Amino acid sequence: MTDDDKAIAQAIHGILREAYLHVPWTLDQTFSDMCRKDTVYYLASDDQNQVVGFLATTSVMDEIEITNLAVAKAYQSQGVASLLLKQLLSHDGIFFLEVRASNQTARRLYEKYGFDPYFIRQDYYQNPKENAILMKREP
Repeated sequence: MTDDDKAIAQAIHGILREAYLHVPWTLDQTFSDMCRKDTVYYLASDDQNQVVGFLATTSVMDEIEITNLAVAKAYQSQGVASLLLKQLLSHDGIFFLEVRASNQTARRLYEKYGFDPYFIRQDYYQNPKENAILMKREP
């Protein structure tokens, strides 16, 4: 990976620090995830080419799992997450994700793009402990 890739990992990690009370990944884990062959990151940037949002996926055959979607606070509610989802959903496949039960904003966004809840994982998340809603979108 290049120095530019490391800078992107740092920008992504900065967005994670803003988005989460307890950041789920370290900078090294973020960088390592970006290096995986089965992982794809979609990026949104501002006019100065600074990363302001990202969507991370892992793929197995025609199944694509959204592992993370986050937008910098200053750019939230401006359509950045929708732009990233539209880019991803232009591809064929079955899409999966999990979301905190309390994250109504994210759940509404995913439902807007055709994701349906299909299972609840009890006490899946920590800090604070909370259920995960599993959602999928099929062609």
